Amino acid sequence: MNQDQVLGKAETLLTPTQLRTLIKARAKEYLDWIRTNSPVDIPNDQRILRGNYDFVFRDEYRHLNFHPAIMQQARDMLAGLVDRQYHDASPEIAVHDFVGHVASSQALCWNLVLLMKKHDNFTPLFEVLSLALAEEGLARDFDFGIETTVVLELNVGQDLGEDEKAATSIDLYLRTPQGRVCAVEFKLTEPDFGRCKLPQDRNGKCNGDYGSPENVRANDGYLCYLAMKGRRYWQLGGQYNLVNPTRVNKPCPMNRYYQALRNLMVAKKRSQESSHRDIRGILVLAADTRNAAFWGTDSHFDAFKRYLADVRGEHIPDVFRISIQDIVSRFSGSLSEYVYYFKLKYGFNPNMAYNAHKTREML
Repeated sequence: MNQDQVLGKAETLLTPTQLRTLIKARAKEYLDWIRTNSPVDIPNDQRILRGNYDFVFRDEYRHLNFHPAIMQQARDMLAGLVDRQYHDASPEIAVHDFVGHVASSQALCWNLVLLMKKHDNFTPLFEVLSLALAEEGLARDFDFGIETTVVLELNVGQDLGEDEKAATSIDLYLRTPQGRVCAVEFKLTEPDFGRCKLPQDRNGKCNGDYGSPENVRANDGYLCYLAMKGRRYWQLGGQYNLVNPTRVNKPCPMNRYYQALRNLMVAKKRSQESSHRDIRGILVLAADTRNAAFWGTDSHFDAFKRYLADVRGEHIPDVFRISIQDIVSRFSGSLSEYVYYFKLKYGFNPNMAYNAHKTREML
């Protein structure tokens, strides 16, 4: 079986490392295509790549990691030259350290969203979201349409009491005209939801167990070092029934579901949700269907849903999963010209009709 056949099969579950290796193997072909199709001059030597890596662009050439149709806009965003047009958007764009990596999930997210925005057509995304929400009976509540606010890399550090250096940004922030909020987290080859770094911190103020006597003693009476520093995770998490701040948590959920919990907290806070009886803020994981960390048996997504059901004592439908391949497969009309790009760069099969959130349960 050749590389295209392996990459084209949505049914093939791969470890994050295996998936990253396969996408990296496509880098040379992608680079050749960019040299031919890019509107900007590209040197013919290795100066555009970082060190000995043939799949990571140097900082000054990170814009080559984006489709030529939105390359200049991505270049501006990388340089912080973006005039944000929404009142609730941060004037700054959070740029990941490895956005120049050919397997960067941020680059994938921007490629998808900016191309849809260029054509003023978010139908592929909204259709996939609506199908996922329909299974829990929420599709009518989240009426995505032309008036939906769409913001990339929304800085929400202020919501969470974070300083600028540690500020959380939501990959894709959606707000419907009715005030309902959807925080979309994109994952390509990541192995998990990210982790709190404090258990590995050499300051010794956290042992990884929230509320433990050791933490209380080390943190001047606070149950969590982050709470002592002013972070509002446990306050907001307790308010929206996402964590139980009154008991010792082993292991600490912020160390297992760091990004997911923070994004869900912000979605509920910004939608002014007061009760799960009227769900107004949700988290959506948009992941590559080949990544076994988020699809298949006992994925991190399934573990996160089990954790929430346990801490709440019931199932509340506010966490969803969609397939990135689903979105691309729905590109039609003026968007159809971009399908080849995603096949070339990531190995998506444009001819496969994906419905991953259902298909996975049958495998």
